[in-house]
Amino acid sequence: MAPCSTRGAIRPRQLAALALTVTLSLPAAAPGHAIVLESSPAHDAVLSLPPDRVVLRFNSRIEHALSRATIEEVGGHPVPLPVSSGAPGLPPGPDRLVIRLRPLPAGTYVARFKVLATDGHITEGALRFTVRAAR
Repeated sequence: MAPCSTRGAIRPRQLAALALTVTLSLPAAAPGHAIVLESSPAHDAVLSLPPDRVVLRFNSRIEHALSRATIEEVGGHPVPLPVSSGAPGLPPGPDRLVIRLRPLPAGTYVARFKVLATDGHITEGALRFTVRAAR
C-alpha cells in the first residue's frame, strides 16, 4: 500500500476559517427602494371634498430636501408642489412625505412624486384621485 499524504489537504479548522472569511467579505443584502405603505387619499379615491394635502408613508426613511412632487389635472401640465415631513395636526415623520395642495376644483388629478430614500435609492410613483363636483 502507498503511504497516505495529508500534505495540501484542507483541515476542518482551515475550512471553517475560510468559510467565515468568505461569509464576512460578502456584501450585506441592501434594502430595496422605498415602497409606499399607505396614502391619503387612497389611490383612485373619489372624494366629495378636495383634500388640502396628499400624505404618503414609506417603508424607509426619505430625504425630504431631495424629494419632489407635482400635481396635474388629467391631460394638464404638472405643477410643482412643496413637500415636507409633517403638517398641522400631523406629526413629522422621517418615512412620511406630505404634499401640500392648492384648492382644487372638481376633476381627476394625478399627484406624482420622486423621493430619495436614505439608502440612496430613488422611487417614483403616482397617485390618482377624483374630486366630485359639489351638488
